[in-house]
Amino acid sequence: MRTYQHNLFRSLLVGVGFTLVSTFSYAQSGWTKEKGEGFYQLSFNRFSSSDYYTLEGELLNTNAFTQNSLVFYGEYGVTDRFTLIANLPLQVWNGFSTTETVNGLGDLRLEFKHAILKKYLPLAISVAPEIPIGRANNFAQSTQNDFESINLPSGDGEFNVWTTLSTSFALPNAPLYGSIFGSYNYRTQYEDISFSDQIALGVELGYQIAGKVWVNGRLQGLSSVDDVRVVTDFVRGDGTEFTSYSFGASVPVYKNFHLSFNYRNYADFLFSRKNLYSAGTFSLGVFYQSKRKTNE
Repeated sequence: MRTYQHNLFRSLLVGVGFTLVSTFSYAQSGWTKEKGEGFYQLSFNRFSSSDYYTLEGELLNTNAFTQNSLVFYGEYGVTDRFTLIANLPLQVWNGFSTTETVNGLGDLRLEFKHAILKKYLPLAISVAPEIPIGRANNFAQSTQNDFESINLPSGDGEFNVWTTLSTSFALPNAPLYGSIFGSYNYRTQYEDISFSDQIALGVELGYQIAGKVWVNGRLQGLSSVDDVRVVTDFVRGDGTEFTSYSFGASVPVYKNFHLSFNYRNYADFLFSRKNLYSAGTFSLGVFYQSKRKTNE
């Protein structure tokens, strides 16, 4: 059963995407890595939209905003119950159709995950500080008026901490798993701007086809704790709310290397869209899994 659950867990990280307005959208599960095991992924993500939802939920059509990102994601089992996780956008490219494209390093997220229960019902808690090492101010010049520019940061400039409780299950006689999680994001401030805390929740189901290809689907939601009335900017995500759904797949290509594909979009099932550009995000990645070496 242990080996089976490990195989299931490989699919949990398919298509990890990145946008500044939805940085909570990582795979969450009740499993931790075994000691010495690792998972390392490099992914490219593309997003473009001209549909902007205001803080009041009103849909506006604007010049198209595009974000591309190259993201590293890694997990390592320090012990059988403790996993260290890192997520770092190596480069984030932001721009409107009427501006130049600016780029920079994103914020580093470090996650410390501990298994509360492991054998019968996997249950884990994690604490994940996001360290503001990205460019909090990154101005894109207008291509139409030389005197106009807009700030499109690659990092939000504030220190915040996600705390997540997650649980999972795996059927003993079928290649099917499920996970559910709840998170609280304690946000601080950038310069003189304070941000509202956030609450996130999500559910995921995955299934293996023909003993090789894993497919999964996720439904996630994000809501602000406070009633945000004044827009700072959409990129930093203050007052942002939404429901997202995604579909992913992973395919083995060579030994422990796999290709991953993911599509993610927004809806209003759990929380209506606010302070958000809404469209699909396409992700393509490659990941490597290292197994624990044993002398048995």
